[in-house]
This record gives sequence, C-alpha cells and structure tokens, in this order.
Amino acid sequence: MAYATEAEFADFLTPDSPPAQARRLLETASDLIDELLVGAVYAVDGQGSPSDPAVADAFAKAVIYQAQYMAATGDETGANANVSSMSQGGLSITRSVGSGSKGAVRTPRYSENAVGVLRSAGVLPISARTDRWWPWPC
Repeated sequence: MAYATEAEFADFLTPDSPPAQARRLLETASDLIDELLVGAVYAVDGQGSPSDPAVADAFAKAVIYQAQYMAATGDETGANANVSSMSQGGLSITRSVGSGSKGAVRTPRYSENAVGVLRSAGVLPISARTDRWWPWPC
C-alpha cells in the first residue's frame, strides 16, 4: 500500500497533471521509501502504518518526491542508473563504466528531497539518538 494517494500526488503536481502511471509510481516509490526505513523506529497502528500524523505526513511527502523523481528521470525500475547517454531514434544507449572520485558514476536511486524529508522528520535509522546513548559509559 502506498503512503500517498493519487489525489495527494495530483495536488502536489498542480498545475501539472500527474502521469498516467501515477498509481504504479506511488506504489514503487513507497517500496523504495520502505527500503530506506529498514531499521527505523516509529509507532504503528493495527495495519502497520505510522500512527503519528507527523510521521505519516513525512512518509507521504517522501513518497510523492520519490514518485516525482522517478517520473522526471523516466526510470521506474532503476535500470537506467548507470546510463550516461541515450538516444531514441535508432536506440543508442551508453552505459557508464567510468568512475568519479567517489566510485562508479550512477544516477542516484533515491530522490534527495525524499531523503531530506525523512531526515528532517527524524525517522531515518541513521539519525543520532543522543537521548538514549549519551553520556557514554566510561
């Protein structure tokens, strides 16, 4: 189940229209956000959805940003993550095999906006939890 609805996606994209595959984009985007949330701790309801409205809102925003990103890159599957150039007429695809200073050159899998929303909401499992672990025992 997607964390955001097609209506929320359409409202976000206004005045632009949502893509024809909006529902599929939202489902795939929700799966990718779930992937980011492995290890995250948050309260859930009986269906496993976030029970805190602020967390639920952050998940919906992250999914919408991720769906928008996938629509903008034209890559729902991640198959084009290492494509450095592409032509349509006559089909010519160049895969990126080189590497930059930080490794192989690839299109990011996740929308920076989606990651930012989750980070700001404090639900990414990489967030520091100083309330529980500080001060360190000596």
